Amino acid sequence: MSLASIGLSAFALGLLGLGYVFAFRVETALAVQRRYAEALSSMPPSEHPDYYEDTREHRTWVFRLGGAVLLGVGAVLLSMVVYGTLFVASFP
Repeated sequence: MSLASIGLSAFALGLLGLGYVFAFRVETALAVQRRYAEALSSMPPSEHPDYYEDTREHRTWVFRLGGAVLLGVGAVLLSMVVYGTLFVASFP
């Protein structure tokens, strides 16, 4: 295996891990988002709690959809790396 194959595999596994967190551990993703919104947002959750509660369901579905997309992209990339490593002679 070349360095490019290892790098692509690591990237695909990173996408799969992030997709898993976004799709199936939504509460964890929302907690991290809240922490960073507190530090960086112009409308921090501590000053506008109603806004964050009103948009919670929408943000939950956005994380789930984004997680599903990341899982799909990561799975396709990992399968391409495995296929290229096993069956393509000129794969990096």
